[in-house]
Formats: sequence, C-alpha cells, structure tokens
Amino acid sequence: MLSRPMIDRIAFAGISYYAILIVAAILLGMVICISRAREYGIAEETVIDFMLLAIPLGIIFARIYYVIFRFNMYSDDLGAIFNIREGGLAIYGGIFGGLLAAKITCSRKNVRFADLLDAIAPALILGQAIGRWGNYINMEAYGFRVENEALQFFPFAVEIPIGTYWYWQMATFFYEFCWDILVFLILWFFVQNNRKQKGDVFRWYILLYCAGRTVIEGLRDDSLTFISDFVRISQIFSGILAFAMVLVFFFRIRESFSIVFLLPVCSSICAIIEVALGEFERNAYGDLFIFSQIGLLVMAALSVATLILWMIDCRHFDVKCAVAIIPNLLFMLILFIAGLGRANEDNTYYVTLRQMAAMIQMILSGYLLCYRFYPGELHIIEKRTARRRVIHE
Repeated sequence: MLSRPMIDRIAFAGISYYAILIVAAILLGMVICISRAREYGIAEETVIDFMLLAIPLGIIFARIYYVIFRFNMYSDDLGAIFNIREGGLAIYGGIFGGLLAAKITCSRKNVRFADLLDAIAPALILGQAIGRWGNYINMEAYGFRVENEALQFFPFAVEIPIGTYWYWQMATFFYEFCWDILVFLILWFFVQNNRKQKGDVFRWYILLYCAGRTVIEGLRDDSLTFISDFVRISQIFSGILAFAMVLVFFFRIRESFSIVFLLPVCSSICAIIEVALGEFERNAYGDLFIFSQIGLLVMAALSVATLILWMIDCRHFDVKCAVAIIPNLLFMLILFIAGLGRANEDNTYYVTLRQMAAMIQMILSGYLLCYRFYPGELHIIEKRTARRRVIHE
C-alpha cells in the first residue's frame, strides 16, 4: 500500500483527465490547423477530413508503437493492449499515423502534401505540449531519481509512486512541455513566415522537436528501450530524424557548392557522436569522459571554421551568422573548462549539459544551411565560382 493516495485520474462521469487533455489538444489543434491551412490555399473541409482520419490512425499507430516495445507488459493479458486509458501512447507512432492520414487526404483532395504538413506542424507540437500533462496525471514520462534534497522541488522534480513509496524524480514531462511550447513559438512567429520551400515548417518541427527530445529522453527513467536499459529507442530515433533534416537542408543547396557547406553537416555528425558518448559514459563507461570532452573541442573548432570560411566566401562580416554561432561556441568552451577534473565524479547533469550544447549545434547547423547559406547569400559564391571559371578558361 502506498504511503499516500495516488492522484485520481478520473475527472467526472468515468472520464479521465488524460482523455480530456487529448480532446482539448485535438480541438485546439483543429482551430490552429484550419487558420494556417487558409494561408496555404487549403479548404477548411480538407482539414476536417484529415482530422477525422488522423485521430483514429494516430491513436492506433501510437498504441502499436508503444506495445511493440513493451510487449512483455501485455503478453499475459492481450486485452490490456486496448486499454489506453492507463496511458501508453508513443508520439512517434502517432506522427506516423498522422503522416499516413495526410498522404491519403492529399491524394483524395488533390492538395500539396508539403502545404498540409506545414499547416499541421504548429498544431501538432502544441497538442504534444498539452498531452505532456496527461503524462503527469498517469505518473509517466518521469526522469532519474533525485536524491539531493535541495533539488526536490517542482519544476525540477516531481513525486512519483514506485512500489509502496513516493519518490522525487526528474520532471522530464515538464521539461518537454516547456520545449514544445518554445518550438511552437518558433514555428508560429518565425519559421512559417520565412518558408524557403514548401514543407519547411514541418521540417523545422522535426528538427527542433527531435533535437530537444534527444536530450530529454536521455534523462527519462521509463523510456522504451532495447538491447540494454539505457539504449533508448526514441532517443536514437530523434537523433536520426534531426540529422536527416540537416541533410535535407544541405542537399538542396548542393548545386552552389562551397566547402563551408560541409562544416554544418560535420558539426551535426559530431553532435550525434557527442550524445551517444554521453549516454554510454553516464550509464556504464566513465572512461569515455575524455573523448566526450574532445568532442566539445571538435564542435567548437568546426564553429570557428564555419564562421571564418563563410566570411571569406561572403567577403564581409555576416552579423547574423556570428550571432547564431558565437553564444553556443562560448557555451561549449565554458563546459569544457568546467569539465576539467570531473573525470571521476558523478556527471549525470554535466553530460546533459554537453548533450544540450551538441543538439543546439545541430539546430544551428540547420539554421545556417536553411537560411544563411540559402540562395540570396549564395549569389556571392556563385559570382566567385563563375569568375574562377572564366580565369581558368
């Protein structure tokens, strides 16, 4: 028996708070999606048709994704698979179901797939933010146990019932709620007003959300795992998807090639390696500490090289590029200095800070390739390339 009662999950008339939050997220998402769809020339009924298909498909695929990686919980009682009131919906499965619904809707209504995705993205991330409070009601999506009494307060930590007692755990559901709100604001006020190509709002949703999820997932104590308890499926999936978006931005400017364009891709690869090293270091292999520190220096060196080579190509000081690069460069250098002498200490939180710097580097790589290195600035490089060709001939 627990030392004190569980939070009541039922709001009224047998309806759970989790269900209310899901319905609220759907209704708010529909309003936002319709308002954005008008901007892209998509009819309101198309959005409604999409939602009617996306809701069941999203829930079904979200449940399938979760059950596949937690099948041991349901193998003795297959009927429990259908009891979603107790939680157990994985967002990546839901996104896959939503993408399938969008593709079907676009085919039926003759609507551009990229435009519909751009209309959906802000609504989707806001819905995810609302849904994270359902995780709190269901006592899930929590992080490592917090033993330090000075840190046993919300929003850093939250009490979770485990066994017969309540314990303070990191409030990772709240961290992700905050990140989702920030991503929504970036999409709403910046990205959707600065689309370089159709589909960019959704691409930035993937890059931003997955970058944050890569870090936060590493702190969770109830993740879907395989092979080992610290090999987290959603963390790996998030890192891969974020890197994939960086590659998308890179390949669409490849025709105006400059060596500087490769550096953000290299930085993103280093960011993935840094996160992976941090996970192994934090969970089992402390000897990897020195390699993680070296990774910080490599990313910092790539940032400096990117800034210098871009200014050489542009033949002027790009203030926006410098403002984007320098803060995280300083952050990485500060972390490196702070890490000196920490090789044999508990680096749980320190590893997370390094992973944050790495994924910020990933986001900055996407920003440089999508905005600073995109045609508009590229005419400078193109003129230089043409001039070289004339000289060579």
